[in-house]
Amino acid sequence: MLCDLAIAILEEISPEFGEGVLRWEVVDVGAREGLRRFDELTKIGGRRPAVPSIVINETIAFNNIPDMQALSGAIQKVLDPQTL
Repeated sequence: MLCDLAIAILEEISPEFGEGVLRWEVVDVGAREGLRRFDELTKIGGRRPAVPSIVINETIAFNNIPDMQALSGAIQKVLDPQTL
């Protein structure tokens, strides 16, 4: 359910960044491959990500599902660090 919400938010904000700029994957911790990815994210981030989490460029950006404005702002900061 929460993944559906996160995907819906990503689909909603994706057009503001241009076609093909955003891509995402869902990590299904109930599947073997998802558990492998979860372990990778734990090693990369130095801690276990909460479920749900939003990871941007291998960094845990949110330990929850953010609203559209917060997620859009976080993505914009990654795409254009000069906007800080």
